[in-house]
This record gives sequence, C-alpha cells and structure tokens, in this order.
Amino acid sequence: MLRMVGSADTKAQQPFGMLLAQIHEELVARKTPELVLDMRSLDHMGAPCLRQLLAWLNRQIELPDTERYRILIQIVPTIPWQQSLRALACFDTDTITIES
Repeated sequence: MLRMVGSADTKAQQPFGMLLAQIHEELVARKTPELVLDMRSLDHMGAPCLRQLLAWLNRQIELPDTERYRILIQIVPTIPWQQSLRALACFDTDTITIES
C-alpha cells in the first residue's frame, strides 16, 4: 500500500517521480500482484505530480502481461479534483481500478 497524505505540489515532482520509479521496480522484481494507492488523504495534486503518476501508469502498462501488477486507486469522490482521477482507469481497464 502506498498512502499519499498532504499536497503533491511542484516541489514534490522530482521526489515523487523517483519514488514511483523505485516502487515500480520493486513491484516487478517481487512479482507483486497488486498495489493499493490510497489518495484519500491527498488534499491536492498539481499537474507536475500528475504527470509523474501518468508516467508510472504508462511504465506498468508497457510491461508484458505476465509481469504486470494491478493498481487499485482509492479516492474520495466528493473532493472535486479527485473525481478526474476516474479517467486513469481508462489507461488499462484490466489492471487499473478506481475505488471510492
């Protein structure tokens, strides 16, 4: 489980991207079947961090089917900016799920 808390603003872009890259490598190496990304306590995510999140999802999608892991993204649907995260499931409906 990866729990995000606070605000993912421009200052967090590089560390957030590095964290997601490390997590991706570890999930693949350990053949982890699923990661839960809990965004329910995330107040805000700026565009730079959203791009990092999209890059991570793209890395996962580019894996061979046998190496992919599922991603369950937990959101709060009453937080307006988080409603747009539902579109992330369109990247790959087999491996990305949005839960509210």
